[in-house]
Amino acid sequence: MKTLITALLVLLISFSNGFGDEWFRAYEKGQEAMKNGDYEAAARFFKEAIDQKDQESDKIRTYGMHFIEYYPNRELGITLFHLKKFDAAQHYLQKSIRTEPSNRARNFLNRLTDKSGIAKNRASEKKVTPPPPEPAVSKTQKLATQSPAVPEKSNVKMVGERMSVAVFPFENKGTNQNLGEVILDKLITALLNIERFRVIERSQLERILEEQKLSMSGIIDASTAVELGKGIGVDVILLGSVSPGTRGSVSLDARAIDTETATIIVAHDAESRSSDAQRIKEAVEQLAIQFKSSLPLVEGLVIGVEQNQITLDVGRRKGLKKGMKCIIYKEGADVKHPITGELLGKETNILCQGLITEIFDRYSYVRPLNADAWQNVSVGDKFLTK
Repeated sequence: MKTLITALLVLLISFSNGFGDEWFRAYEKGQEAMKNGDYEAAARFFKEAIDQKDQESDKIRTYGMHFIEYYPNRELGITLFHLKKFDAAQHYLQKSIRTEPSNRARNFLNRLTDKSGIAKNRASEKKVTPPPPEPAVSKTQKLATQSPAVPEKSNVKMVGERMSVAVFPFENKGTNQNLGEVILDKLITALLNIERFRVIERSQLERILEEQKLSMSGIIDASTAVELGKGIGVDVILLGSVSPGTRGSVSLDARAIDTETATIIVAHDAESRSSDAQRIKEAVEQLAIQFKSSLPLVEGLVIGVEQNQITLDVGRRKGLKKGMKCIIYKEGADVKHPITGELLGKETNILCQGLITEIFDRYSYVRPLNADAWQNVSVGDKFLTK
């Protein structure tokens, strides 16, 4: 009997070691195929992973104590996007967001439903005969008319100043030494074009640095950049690195650092297939779009006030992140046109600025940046992220 039990246990262990991880292996193969640009193969592997484990998670155990991010629906949606199968891409991206929201899924869904409209993408998907020849248009020019980098209207009421950003040169890691300077200029332009941030002009930043006997090219250290950013009164500094990738590609890594706490709020990367100026511009524009998506304009209400702590009715689900700043204000009397009587808006009284210190799914905590400012705030007041 003992021999039989032992044999069954060995068989069970062998079965668990040999099987059950097919979803993980398929997901890994899909990621590798996507990285190599083989989207047909990637789609097959992600579908295989979904068939075995249809689950989105930012932390899932594969074996032992090994955990990974697992977003098969999201990655399949992105793969189908690259294959121009827009209907299917939209289905899987929306499914991923419903299950486990992520900025990466939102970013690609926004690209599907941008100014050009999903209907336009669907029309191109259904074409059987090739379209007539078009004039030579670069991919960069197409991005300028189709991507979210084009300023879009927002229904969010602007109160106070937008988040102020200073961009520093990217550190060169084995690439052309001028590439960091090129990326700096293009990133400033891209951030200005999306009209989300108040960007410090390069000339203004250089003038301030000159006064302190420093140069743009010498600022690589994050702590130095944070101190300088705080000194010139910006909310966030952007800096990063550029390094050579495989097959002549160029990899860009960037991070947004809060000058108040010196902590990284968000970080993103992008890849250019080459160091060609147009390719670099496209990669930089994608970085700008990602930062806009990760640092959204969010509004809501104050639902609690205690000493030096204010509770907001919005949290992680709406895109708030620890380290973001917000403006808390009170709405006053109506503002009407003196002749037509048309309602133009409401008076606003800014009560304080705050730093988001703790985030939960549906609410968050804010610490006022001025110690006694919380005394001016009441439940029912409004807030807007910077």
